[in-house]
Amino acid sequence: MSTDDTNNIPRPEGYWNLFASPCLAGPIKFVLPFVIALALFAGLYLIEPYQQFLVISGLLAAYFVPPAGKESIIPIAIVMGYPWWLITLAIFLLDVAVSLFVVWNFDLALKIPLVGRLLESGMTAGRNYTDARPWLRRFSTIGLALFVFFPLQGTGAMNGAILGRLLGLEKARVFACVCTGSLASSLVIALGSDALLDIYRHDPALGIGILVAIVVAVLAAFVGWRIHQGRLRERTPR
Repeated sequence: MSTDDTNNIPRPEGYWNLFASPCLAGPIKFVLPFVIALALFAGLYLIEPYQQFLVISGLLAAYFVPPAGKESIIPIAIVMGYPWWLITLAIFLLDVAVSLFVVWNFDLALKIPLVGRLLESGMTAGRNYTDARPWLRRFSTIGLALFVFFPLQGTGAMNGAILGRLLGLEKARVFACVCTGSLASSLVIALGSDALLDIYRHDPALGIGILVAIVVAVLAAFVGWRIHQGRLRERTPR
């Protein structure tokens, strides 16, 4: 076989082009994220008593309703007695499903009435985020993972996947960044909440003191961030 023949052999371009037929790939890419989410709830139904299944299902549904997020849903679940690894895995799989849906079906999803409005709001948040942080385009991969990692309102898997599209990153990289940020954030919050709950059980005063210190620090960081955002808007020419 000559060198020219070898060069002419078609090569796969990666996992994201695994399905050669558009007729097959399109439906699978649309349905698979929903299959992941349904498999998660089916697994929870099988391993949890019915009442506990209903409660954790409600918490996971609330995860998609602002201003709820990892920073509230995970601690609440742990205080209610769910193991840290279970709620971490559940939140992570939901983020996987959401990021896959956005990455694979972004253009199509924009045409769906309710989903389209959510994506458009995410696009607005992503543009505002990048406009306020021009350096993000130079460190797009790390910046995207950090965007998903920090549990602030407006961040998360959906907006992270949208931001990755706005930055022009390839789909596989966007998915990897979102998954990395989601897993790291979920683990930090879950392990921290579990450790704080253990401290409270052994020493309630110390546990409450640490919790108050964390809340004050988070509020101070949030206020500082809002002030910084306001100053940036004032500097932006109209």
